[in-house]
Amino acid sequence: MKRTRFQKFLEITASVVGVVALLITALGYPQVGFVVALFASALYATYGYLTKQYGIMVSSLIYAAVEVVGIIRWVFLGVNNGS
Repeated sequence: MKRTRFQKFLEITASVVGVVALLITALGYPQVGFVVALFASALYATYGYLTKQYGIMVSSLIYAAVEVVGIIRWVFLGVNNGS
């Protein structure tokens, strides 16, 4: 599969954003980490669609659903550190 320059850039950007989201969450800021991870999932879904890799697209949408649950629990319900 030949990828365009934009698709390569999108893949790298999504990976970097995903790692930054994990780092932010690990440093103790899950509220921000989940939002950044949701953005990474959107980038991955876009990448999957553009490259016709629908498995990546579907799995990133599933991850996005998990991140939305995390956002609801940590931001709106105020769940802190599993308490």
